[in-house]
Amino acid sequence: MEVSKTQFVLHSLMRLLQMFLGLAGWMGAGLILGLHLRSDLQPFLSMILASGLGVIAIVVHEGGHYIGARLHRMPVLIMRFAAVEVQVRRRDWKIRWSPQLKGRRLGGYVMAAVNRQLPLRKQMLWLVLMGPLANLLTGLISGGFGWLTQGLMSAFFLAFAVLNLSMTFANLVPTSRILPSDGSLLITWWLHRDDLRAELAPMRVMAMSVAGVPCEQVPDADIAQLSQGAMPQPLIAISYRLSALLNQGNFKAAIQLERDLEALLQEHAQALDGMGTQITLLRVEFAFVRAYLNQDAKHLWDDWANSDLDWYCPWLRPRCSALRVFLNGDLNLAEHYVQQTLAAASNSVVASTYRSEALLANSMRELSAVVHSKDLKLELVP
Repeated sequence: MEVSKTQFVLHSLMRLLQMFLGLAGWMGAGLILGLHLRSDLQPFLSMILASGLGVIAIVVHEGGHYIGARLHRMPVLIMRFAAVEVQVRRRDWKIRWSPQLKGRRLGGYVMAAVNRQLPLRKQMLWLVLMGPLANLLTGLISGGFGWLTQGLMSAFFLAFAVLNLSMTFANLVPTSRILPSDGSLLITWWLHRDDLRAELAPMRVMAMSVAGVPCEQVPDADIAQLSQGAMPQPLIAISYRLSALLNQGNFKAAIQLERDLEALLQEHAQALDGMGTQITLLRVEFAFVRAYLNQDAKHLWDDWANSDLDWYCPWLRPRCSALRVFLNGDLNLAEHYVQQTLAAASNSVVASTYRSEALLANSMRELSAVVHSKDLKLELVP
């Protein structure tokens, strides 16, 4: 108990230090700008400009993480800069304005899958280190320009230098709130020696999917570890089990997992904040399976108000539309939706997505042939 209290106090002190460094950088930048700005809007104008420069410093920081990932050929999936979210795809990028939930706000992050061909420790250390390093280098260069220039231009360079340097040191303070800070991650990965640790199962599973390993070939031990982890890992485990069964064409076994989902949601009802999109995605998938088994389009999902589904899974809506039209007998239109589905899946960084969607497309075509043959037999019966 004493150790727990000591850790709590130490963590609180680290959090205070981190907040102090961040606030000092912002106020220092505002003060530097305020000494050179002449406006009736002071001191608000200098604080607003300092905030704008702070956002640019966040972009520099996350850009550093992105460069660190790409230096080791780590596929990057998602990046966030405050309320701006960037999705990296095979052929292009998508950008949207996406404010974060209150209480779960982060300055930014880069979500990347590890490269299975390289040592895990080395690539993760570079991924983490490059964020603060980008701020440090930018701060030093900006400070140099501030020293060499004069007036308002010098003030902007010096303010930007202060913000970048404060962000460097604030991120290196080892803390953990929503996500561990860069400082905490650097310590963790510096001490890392075993790539097969159970708690690394989410990283291993994601890396396999991005590399194109089919869901049914993901080790059962890793899926079991996800099932036993904290939310949302059990939801991810159900998603992988569902995809594996659908890849194998076992729709009857797949629908049985819906009971596991509902039991899981009841068990963790108090820990589902921020997981609405993942839960809705699974329910859409189960609605698809039910429609397929019952050969009835009324079971398909109709409420597409959650725009996150189209953002993260752009192949899902055209696939559901394809099944609906296949069941209604319009084969040409259904094939049009299938091609939309496959085009969207082929653009995903997660290489296993295309194979899964191609297998589902074949399953829908086979179902359509069965339904069409039944209709022909009914027409032929006198």
